[in-house]
Amino acid sequence: MKGVKKCPDCGTELVDKLPEEQPVSIKWVPVGTLQSSLYGDMAKELLEKNGIPALLITDFFHGALTTTGTSMPGSYAKVFVPEEKTFQARELLKNYVDIDLE
Repeated sequence: MKGVKKCPDCGTELVDKLPEEQPVSIKWVPVGTLQSSLYGDMAKELLEKNGIPALLITDFFHGALTTTGTSMPGSYAKVFVPEEKTFQARELLKNYVDIDLE
């Protein structure tokens, strides 16, 4: 809109071009391994509900066969969190899930 220099709602000065976004660098570290992707999903949800971002790496079966269960031999889910959240994540997980901590 020509001639508009401020936001009509909040009064903030408008700019011609937004600044370029800088990528955020996060170092993900493993906190533990669970016995299945189902348990991994539960752990991820627990962490995220407590303000801890989480990433799961699961076994071949979960990805290739899109299976969900708790007793498939060789099934696992590795849980990763940002490095600065490692201690907090381990303390939370060890109290709620059966996890092999790293």
